[in-house]
Amino acid sequence: MIIRSALLIGTVAPDKETAFDACMRGAVMEAIRQYPGLVDVTLRKTATVDEGSPAIYMQFDLRFESMAAMDVALASPARAAVRSQIMAGMADFQGKTIHVVSETLD
Repeated sequence: MIIRSALLIGTVAPDKETAFDACMRGAVMEAIRQYPGLVDVTLRKTATVDEGSPAIYMQFDLRFESMAAMDVALASPARAAVRSQIMAGMADFQGKTIHVVSETLD
């Protein structure tokens, strides 16, 4: 199994968190679910981190059967729709997004 994680490292102003979280949980997750070959997607919001850790606000984990399936999804028109949804909601986020691709070993 391949997991592509998008980590939002940064902050959202406290008075904007509810709207930002709703956008990510709603429109963005709905758009991601349209990816061809997507097995599952999980959205996680950080509850706490160890001292000295990066300020990860939120994380998306997209699961695919293989790297090839992930590559097809990332090249699909559905990804353009996801990027549009994310960009529409990112105005309240101050930080950066990084992506990490992992392979399960079990």
